[in-house]
Amino acid sequence: MRQSRMLSIFAFIALAVGLFQWQISPAQAGQLTLSNNSGTTSGSFFIDGEPTLVMNGFDLSSQNFGGAVVMDRVTIAVQQAVPEQAIQVVIYEDTNGGSPQDAVLAYQTSVIIQSAGTAFIDLPNPVTLTAPVVWVGFYLPSGFRFFADESGSSVLTYWAWTPGTTFDLSNLSTATVFGPADGSEPVNVNQNGVARITAEVTPVSAALLGDGTNASGVPVGIQIDGGDESLAVLQEYPYCGERLIYDPEDVEITGRLQFTTHCRADIGLFQPGEFINQEDLPATVPSFDRRGFFYEIFVNGDTTPDSSEEMIVPVTHCLRPEQGEIETAVIGIAYGAPRQWEMLPTVRYGEWVCAEVTHAGFISYFVPRTGDEPTLNADLYFSGVPFMQSEFWNDETENFYCGYEYRPTFNIFNLGFEPTPVSVVRVQVINQRTGTIIEGVDYTLPVIQPGTTVNFYEAGFVMPDIFINEDTTVRFIIDPENVIAEANETNNIANVDGGILRFTDTCRTLDS
Repeated sequence: MRQSRMLSIFAFIALAVGLFQWQISPAQAGQLTLSNNSGTTSGSFFIDGEPTLVMNGFDLSSQNFGGAVVMDRVTIAVQQAVPEQAIQVVIYEDTNGGSPQDAVLAYQTSVIIQSAGTAFIDLPNPVTLTAPVVWVGFYLPSGFRFFADESGSSVLTYWAWTPGTTFDLSNLSTATVFGPADGSEPVNVNQNGVARITAEVTPVSAALLGDGTNASGVPVGIQIDGGDESLAVLQEYPYCGERLIYDPEDVEITGRLQFTTHCRADIGLFQPGEFINQEDLPATVPSFDRRGFFYEIFVNGDTTPDSSEEMIVPVTHCLRPEQGEIETAVIGIAYGAPRQWEMLPTVRYGEWVCAEVTHAGFISYFVPRTGDEPTLNADLYFSGVPFMQSEFWNDETENFYCGYEYRPTFNIFNLGFEPTPVSVVRVQVINQRTGTIIEGVDYTLPVIQPGTTVNFYEAGFVMPDIFINEDTTVRFIIDPENVIAEANETNNIANVDGGILRFTDTCRTLDS
């Protein structure tokens, strides 16, 4: 069937045209090239009959990568292509090693290989892999010929097919014939070597730390475990406490001191309510809750030509979440006009979560919501201090005067990521001595979109003529009937000193 061996020796010239890479070497795509090959001679093998999966296994645990890797390119050495037929590139994660029959499909894409030589295939979406062993395979059509080295019988290359038809690539156990190409059953093909299939990867730790580059392929909204990478080079900002650290070498070495970064904390409750990269967030996560301290990073010096906020090189920043949120926390930054959050590829190192920060702006961490929370991902609060404005004085008054109309004036901000339903704001004038509500009016609270403020300058009401010459308090209450299931209900009331209620001739006229 397919076990015929077409070429016994493929000469040293194969190396000159790039048919294979050495064991671990620098690469243009990923930082490292995974290869099980050795020697300079190759044998050629062909596929005959039905499509056949040929794949190589790579032991990542032996390479001391310190956690996950991002794979962005794979190669196969081609002796004869079948240019009119698509080939499936598949990548599997194998948590227990040994036979890959129970390996899990992590990635699949379709490609066309047009000609002989080493086919370099850049993955349209780089894939992050965390298993100790990965398998990189090509589901090849009949007539395709590929090369293997002559390193000796090996179980590092597996073949799989089902006679006369295809099989389910997402479940390797559905292949009728499945096994190593070491001459054993059921494959009965002895390659006397390893297929010349390689993969290019970047360790996640290297993608995030030390080289000032983005973590290509690391998903946003889902945290990746980076292992035990040392963060000793990172340091605190002078005024932002011990829960935020950054990499000064990104500024001093990679950025060549063309700019400096600075930080301030305690910048208030304001935050944007939208994500710039919403389409990149996982569909399985309905939303995110912001947690922890709220910082602002700003830059002195050069920025990119197109933006006064974008740094000329990213700078690694790490946040320390609360203990119960370490395993799910992801970092976001907010920038632009108006500012919007961008969720960043996030890697966890011990009790820290780290990301490459690309822009000056707000920085904080988020935890994913499950969708089963009883509350909205919203929080309404008064922005600024509410007050009552007289119809005759165009300013805030120290005292109230009976018989005059006063207009409630206030601003309400939605500190969250979901719009709120319609409710009311209740305004009450209260006698301080007795606690008696001497006047109360409800005003419609419309839908407030996330990250936005609604300003109110409402039709007023006439101040009554009871408890004259006594102190008053004005109480503003957001959603007094709890129509809105907010994440935080503790900041819905603002009490403001109303001054003393005075008697006027207007009150006498109204009473007569």
